[in-house]
Amino acid sequence: MARCVDSTKKILRDHAFLFLLFGYILFVIFGGLVFMALEQSGENYLVTEVHDLRTTFLSENLCIQEKRLDILLREVLSAGKSGVAVLEADSDQYNFDFTSSLFFVTTFLTTTGYGTTMPLSDGGRLFCILYCMLGIPVTLLLLSCVTHALLPWVTGRPVLHLQTRWGLSKSRAALTYACILAGITGVVFFLLPAIVLSVVERDWNFLEALYFCFISLSTIGLGDYLPGRAHNKAARQGLEFATSCYLVVGLVVLLVVLETFWALPQVQALIRVFTGPRSTELKGLNLDEMVQDWDHTCPNSPDEAPEYALPISTISPCPPDMPSPLPQPPPSPLPPPPPERAEEDLPPDHPADPKK
Repeated sequence: MARCVDSTKKILRDHAFLFLLFGYILFVIFGGLVFMALEQSGENYLVTEVHDLRTTFLSENLCIQEKRLDILLREVLSAGKSGVAVLEADSDQYNFDFTSSLFFVTTFLTTTGYGTTMPLSDGGRLFCILYCMLGIPVTLLLLSCVTHALLPWVTGRPVLHLQTRWGLSKSRAALTYACILAGITGVVFFLLPAIVLSVVERDWNFLEALYFCFISLSTIGLGDYLPGRAHNKAARQGLEFATSCYLVVGLVVLLVVLETFWALPQVQALIRVFTGPRSTELKGLNLDEMVQDWDHTCPNSPDEAPEYALPISTISPCPPDMPSPLPQPPPSPLPPPPPERAEEDLPPDHPADPKK
């Protein structure tokens, strides 16, 4: 029995990544099956309803040809996909006034891309390609720089406070603070905005508003919900500007939370389970995440700025053919050789004694 358990553990250790990959594929298939079961009935109901409405309309308006109605519906659907307010075509709502254009730029630079607004001209599409090729890397670089600038203050000092004042260990203090930070982020950037949106957007309930917040900050951006579409021009522009600020600030905060969780020893240990220590060490050389080095911080002086080292995954011993990524101390000088003793100080039986 013990031999069977040991062999099973060895198989799991040697093929952990394959099990992870297989489990992820099953997870994706499971998600597809669940969505099919939940949404297919509603989709079939809408298809039947639209077909019945079309048939009823044609039967009540015999002067309208079916072909001309189909042409009208195609044009309406095409305009709606391009973000044109079809039912309010004579209104003052435009997708490319300055505020709406700024909102559009913010959504695709943050890779959210709701998809309700898109360039209509060939020149606009070409400029969008060139602009994104430069803008998206610069945006990611800016978000990364801001995140790493905030980490010592948002994560480093609070974790150090938990360790020194509450007497928690390094890993327990980091895990405790990560959970607290995640809870505060969930309340401030998901629950509170969802409450505000459910009040401002009268057609949205709380779940729909929470769904919009999650879809936006996760950069999925399905575009089925957008604030401000049912308001006048001034209110719509204000909501679009507020949403742009919400996207940028929310992404920075989420990156800080993800960096905090990534630096946890428990997370690094979980990565080693699936990749092995050597693979983790090699990958750690290319990671930008910084983790707090509590070993070099004096516990009696919590006001001092914490020091930072490379990620946890690089602290483990390196392979023999790879130099350590951590700074190495200079080699200590060799001790000077002992002075030679004079011949008169040699003992009588020494081989250098001429009297021997």
